[in-house]
Amino acid sequence: MVPALAAREPATMSARHVSAETIAEYHRTGILRLMQPRRFGGHQASFGIFSHIIEILAEGCAASAWVYAVLGEHQWILACMPERAQQDVWGDDPLAVASSSLAPRETARATTGGWRLSGRFPFSSGCLHAQWAVIGARCEDAAGNRPTRYLLVPIREIEIVDDWEVLGLRGTGSRSLLLNDVFVPAHRSVLLRDLYDGTTPGAQVHPDYTLLRAPRGLLVPFSLPGVAFTLARRALNLVANALRTRLSRGVRVMGDSEVVQQQLGEAAAEIETAALVMNARREKTLALVDSGAVIPPEQVMRNRRDIAFAVWQSRRGVERLVELVGARTVYDAEPLQSLWRDVVTISTHTVVSRHLGMVPYGRMLLGLPPAPGEA
Repeated sequence: MVPALAAREPATMSARHVSAETIAEYHRTGILRLMQPRRFGGHQASFGIFSHIIEILAEGCAASAWVYAVLGEHQWILACMPERAQQDVWGDDPLAVASSSLAPRETARATTGGWRLSGRFPFSSGCLHAQWAVIGARCEDAAGNRPTRYLLVPIREIEIVDDWEVLGLRGTGSRSLLLNDVFVPAHRSVLLRDLYDGTTPGAQVHPDYTLLRAPRGLLVPFSLPGVAFTLARRALNLVANALRTRLSRGVRVMGDSEVVQQQLGEAAAEIETAALVMNARREKTLALVDSGAVIPPEQVMRNRRDIAFAVWQSRRGVERLVELVGARTVYDAEPLQSLWRDVVTISTHTVVSRHLGMVPYGRMLLGLPPAPGEA
């Protein structure tokens, strides 16, 4: 699929969403069903396979890989929900997928049989191709508490707002979702705390699916961030190939300069070392999940810490390449600019936030309890 995605990448960025043709190929190949339980026709595959596919797709088109990562990973969230919710989604449409807006920006009001929710929820990648949306919200309960839940809402009950005019990942179609007093039945929800503890209702529905008992925070660092590692490798190869013959001010081959050679070597070290960190963490994590062993909290924190570190290390490598290429990068036609913008945009995502990745681990090393609200 990579050559086809690469050929479509300019049109994907121009349209600001992934094409129906690309989504149809995802369905035709079955890769959108990797994380879907077997009971509903899915592959119930290893998270490692899913993670590697994201990196491969990003060789052709970063936005297409990002949307695949979102829609594919959400099959895991759906599988964690109560059985009735899964029947709602896949009972009549086994190919159904969900986009999302997971940050709990609003409070859902308790009502008979569930909640009512209103608000604007941004960053819903792939929403134009989804049948459902997973919305994060603080939900009132009988005791007056407001724990965060992921609520499942049909796309037909949501207004999609075209506000995706952005720096990078332009082709992801990550528009905002507008909900106006939408009713969400109680069974179409899962507690965020249960997702992060691996104690969701879906774990009982699919007892043979070990992924559903893994803490969500353990594995999400190996989903979306994978796009950044591939982009960094693409940038490194692009610049190295260009500098072999490029002339500086029309006189000297840039590749003959030791300054250029050093800068390129350091960029390569940053980018490749970041990938080594990610691969080592992923391999150890998948072995731990497959073993069925109890997942220690420090392992979850270590994954978040190291992948945040690795993505920012990759970004530093790409920015070193931008500095090396110089003023040509300001031209929209320069391929490096697009790769750079996408990496910068990815580094703003909460899953690779240095603050959220480092502070919990630092507190643990200091013998301090988790900060309030830490998942």
